[in-house]
Amino acid sequence: MRLKEALLRGQGREEFDELDSFLLGTVGGRAPGFPAAGSDALYERAEHRRVAHLLHSRAGREASGGIEVNRRFSRVMFDHNLRTWEEIAGAFADAGIRVAGVKGLFLGALLRRTADQARVTTDLDLLVDGRSLDAAMEVLASLGFVSGLDIKDHAFLRMSSRAIRELEAQQGSYGQVAPMARLLKLPEMDPVAEDIGRWLPGRKLVRTSAGVRSLSVVDLHFDMGHRDASGARHAIPAGELLDSAVTVRHGGTDVRTLDHATMTWLLCYRAYCDIALFGERRLKLFADITDLIRRGGWPSGAVEAAVARYPFIARPIEETLRFLREECAVDPGAWRDPGPRQTPGSRRDSVVQRDPAPPPATPATPATPDTPATVRGTVLVCHGWGSEPGSSPWVGRLSGRLARRGMAVVELAPFAAAGDVPGLSEVAETLRERVEVARKDTGGAPVGLIGVSLGSAAALAAVAGGAAVDFLVTVGTVASADVGVTADGGPRELLARYGGGAGDDERVPFLTGQVRLGFLRDLVACAGGTDLSAVASPVLVLSGGTDNEWRLRDAATVAAHAEARGDGSARRDFPAGNHTLDNAAVGTASAVLSWLTALGVLG
Repeated sequence: MRLKEALLRGQGREEFDELDSFLLGTVGGRAPGFPAAGSDALYERAEHRRVAHLLHSRAGREASGGIEVNRRFSRVMFDHNLRTWEEIAGAFADAGIRVAGVKGLFLGALLRRTADQARVTTDLDLLVDGRSLDAAMEVLASLGFVSGLDIKDHAFLRMSSRAIRELEAQQGSYGQVAPMARLLKLPEMDPVAEDIGRWLPGRKLVRTSAGVRSLSVVDLHFDMGHRDASGARHAIPAGELLDSAVTVRHGGTDVRTLDHATMTWLLCYRAYCDIALFGERRLKLFADITDLIRRGGWPSGAVEAAVARYPFIARPIEETLRFLREECAVDPGAWRDPGPRQTPGSRRDSVVQRDPAPPPATPATPATPDTPATVRGTVLVCHGWGSEPGSSPWVGRLSGRLARRGMAVVELAPFAAAGDVPGLSEVAETLRERVEVARKDTGGAPVGLIGVSLGSAAALAAVAGGAAVDFLVTVGTVASADVGVTADGGPRELLARYGGGAGDDERVPFLTGQVRLGFLRDLVACAGGTDLSAVASPVLVLSGGTDNEWRLRDAATVAAHAEARGDGSARRDFPAGNHTLDNAAVGTASAVLSWLTALGVLG
C-alpha cells in the first residue's frame, strides 16, 4: 500500500486538503500560501498529526492561541524527559543493562534540537537486548514505573491484566512490552490548565484539584521489526541496533541514541509500518526523517548494508522515500552522503561497561583528620527500629556508588538492639555531634543525613535543632507522635494506655519488643515537637505506596514544608515500595544519586 493511500484511507478523497498540504509542504521546507481555514484550524490539524512543533516559530496572524500552550508543554517535557532519562540510564548502568533511545528525545539529541524545536512527547522509547528485558522491567518497577497505567480523554485509567495481554498481542505491539508509566506532576502547566482540553486534546494530561498531572511513559523495545498480517515475524533485534549507539551531550546530560545512519533508515522503515500496517495517521516521522536527511545526508552505504541484513526493510524504505519526494518535495539525493561519520560531540558507545557490583554495606569508618584529601563528602545514615548496618539493600547500593564519587557513608543503627535503646532526643543529639565532627574532619566538604523510618524522626529533629547539613533524605518518614506503629496505635496512644502513673523504667510492648516508658515519652516529645519550619536544608522525601496512611501523611507534610522553600527539595513516591523501600533498591539508590547530582553535591 502507498503511504498517501494509507493516510487518506476512510476520508472519501484522493488528495490531501489544504491543511495537510500546508503541513506536508512545511515538512519539505517549502512556504506554501497560508491556509484560508485560519491559524486555529491549522494548529488543530498540526497537533492531530503530531507536527505542531513545526509551527512554533509562527507569529502574528499566523500564530494560533494553541501554539504558546504547545510550546510551553514542549519545554516542560523536554526538561522532564532529560531528567527521567538520566535517572533510568544510571539505574540501567548500575544493573549492567545496555540501553539506548530512539525517536523523541533521542532524535532531538542527535539533531541538537532545542526545547522550542523539540516535538512534544511524554514517552521514552528505549532499546534493550531481549536477554535483558526482564531485568530492565525489574529496574523500571524499582524506579516506580508500573504496567497498565494510562490516560484517556484527560482521565486516569488502570488497565486490567487481560487488557495488558491483549495490547501486547496486537500486531503493532510486536517487539515491545506494554508501556510502563509513573505519575508526573506538571506545575508548570497549571497556568494554562483551562486550555488543555482545547489545545492539547489528545495528550496525556489530567486536570486535578492539586494541579496538572501527566505520566512519564517508557516503551521498552527488544525488537524494532514487525509482524505481518499472516503472523510472520520480521526481526530487527534491539541488541543488534545497540551496537550502533553513540553518546551525545544534550541539555547538560549524556544521551545514548542510535547513530545518524541507523536512525535514518530505521525511521524510514518504521514510518511505513506505523502508517501502512498499523493504521497511524500522523506525519511526525516524515518531519523527523527530513530533518535527519537535511542535516546529515542520505546514508546510502549504511542503508544498503541494512537492507542486505534485513531484506524486508527495502520496500518500506522505498515507499517512505517515494512519499517524501512526491508529497513533501524532499529528494534524498539532493543531500550528499557524508559516508561513515560521527555526530559532532558524540562518541562511540557500542558497549556499555558494567559497573562493578557495589560492595556489601558495612559500617563505614567516619572521616578522620588523616584523610581529608580523599573524602569529598560524608553521608550519615540513621536506620530505624530493628535495622542493622548493612541490612538495607538500597543503602548498600548507594554506598558503593557514592564511594566511587569519593563520598564516605557512615551507617548508624541506634535502634537495632533489643532491650534498652537510646531516646530519640539522645539520637538526634548524637547525629548533630557526628555532623559537626564530619564537617571538621573533611575540611568543609558536604555532609548529609539520611533517616530511615524512626531514624528519619531523629534526623529531622537533629536538623531542626541545628545540625548543619547540606542535605537531608527521609525514607518511611516519621514526623509525628501519632503514627500507627502497632495494633494499639502510635506512641501517644501507647502512653495513654500504659502510662498512667507508671515511672519511666516501666517496660511496655513496642513494635517487635519492649521499651521503657521513658523512651515513649521522649519519642512523643521529640517527634511530635519537631519544628519543620526550622529544617532549612534541602530535603528529599522518599515513600513507598504500600506504607500506611500515617507515614504517607507525614511524608506529605515534610515535603510540603520543604518544597515551599524552592531550594531543590523534592518528594518521590514508589507505588509498589514498602515502608523502608528495601524492595525498590535500584530505584531508591538512583533517586538519591540523581537528586544529589541536581543539587550539585556530586558535581
